[in-house]
Amino acid sequence: MKGLGRKLLAVLLGIMVLVIGAWLWLRHDYASYCASGGFVLEYHAIGNHPDWPQGMVVAPATFDRHLQYLQEKGYHMVTVAELADRLATGKSMEKYIALSFDDGYTDNYTEAFPLLKKYNARGTFSIINSKIGGKIYMNAEQLKEMQRAGMEIASHTFSHNRLEDIDPVYLNWEIGVSKYDLEKRLLPADETVCTMAYPCGSYNEQSIAKLKEFGYKAALTGNEFLNTPEHFQKHPMEMYRLIIMDDGKNPYTFAGLLHKGYWRSYLKDRGIDMRFVSWLL
Repeated sequence: MKGLGRKLLAVLLGIMVLVIGAWLWLRHDYASYCASGGFVLEYHAIGNHPDWPQGMVVAPATFDRHLQYLQEKGYHMVTVAELADRLATGKSMEKYIALSFDDGYTDNYTEAFPLLKKYNARGTFSIINSKIGGKIYMNAEQLKEMQRAGMEIASHTFSHNRLEDIDPVYLNWEIGVSKYDLEKRLLPADETVCTMAYPCGSYNEQSIAKLKEFGYKAALTGNEFLNTPEHFQKHPMEMYRLIIMDDGKNPYTFAGLLHKGYWRSYLKDRGIDMRFVSWLL
C-alpha cells in the first residue's frame, strides 16, 4: 500500500508540474502576443445624446476615464496612420493603441479634442465630405485646427454609402474624390489622406482595389481583433477595429472590453474555433 501511495503521489506531482508548466507557457505566449500588435479603438460621438443609439455615444466623463486608464497602463495613444506605419515597418508595437472617431460630429471637436490634448493623445477622425459644416458636424476650420494639433484626418467616403451596395462606377467618387477633396480643403500641401474607415464596415474586393489605386495606405473594418504585423502586411485594407460601447455605469467596462479583445484575438490567431469559446468571452 505504501508503494502504491508513493506512486500515486508521484503521478499527482507530475500532473501538477505539467499544469503549472503549461500555465506559465500560456502566460508567456499570451503576453508576447499582446505586445506584438495594437488595437484600433472605434468611437463615434463623445457627448450627451440621450435620443441617439447608445452604441454610438460615449459620455465625455467616460471618455476621460478611458484615456486616463490607457495613460496609467503606459499606452502610446496614436493615430491609425502611425499604427499602420509601425505594423508595416516592424517597429515595436508594445503598448501602442490607435484612437479613431467616425462621422465627424461636432462633439469630437468640443469634447473629445480637449481631452485628447489633456492626455497628450492623438486620434484619427474619419470624415464624411458631404457632411462637413452640417448641423451636427465639424466645420473645415475645426478640422484644420485639430490636424495642426497632430490629429489625423481620414476619409469615411464622400457620402457614407455602403461600398458593397453601390454601383462600382461610384467608387471613384466615394473613395478617390473624397481623398482629393479632404486634402484640398483641409490639409497643408505636404500632407495626404492615407487611411479610410469603411461606412458600416461594408467593403469588397473592388473597393479594396480602388483604395490601393488612389494611394491609401490602410483602411478600417468593423472586425474586432488585434492588428498584428502578419495580418497587416497581408491585408492593409482590412485593419481590425474594436468598437467601444460603454455607458459609463460600470467602471470596469472599458478594461473588460480590452481584456476580452486581447483574449478573443489570441485564441483566433492560435487556431481555436471561436464558436466553442465565444460564450466564455
